[in-house]
Amino acid sequence: MAAVTTLAESGDGVTEEEAAEARCGAGDLGSEPYDPDMLDMVVASAPSVFAVVEYEVKNPEIARVMGFGISADEWVHVVSVDGKACGTFGTTEEALKPYGKSDEVAVRVVWVSPALALRKMLMG
Repeated sequence: MAAVTTLAESGDGVTEEEAAEARCGAGDLGSEPYDPDMLDMVVASAPSVFAVVEYEVKNPEIARVMGFGISADEWVHVVSVDGKACGTFGTTEEALKPYGKSDEVAVRVVWVSPALALRKMLMG
């Protein structure tokens, strides 16, 4: 972001629209530069994303994604892959309870890390 702000303030013929477009490309959605404290606040309060994965206990490599969830400080929301079922819970552990668990099959949460999100973006 600093490079984009410098570009906009350098006076080298960069229009405000070009600077706004560069900010959008850098992940900023508005035409105004964001205050660093505001960005810190957003990052600190942003929810985390996860997948609910069902797997065979004896062969954990045999697995499938059952749903995706988003987790904030005081709530967790999960939606099934087909979009037909959803629920809001207090914790990720509670969000796993509706899924079946037996000696053969189990479920777990797999957090979508920044590296996984970047991998998805790069795969297009």
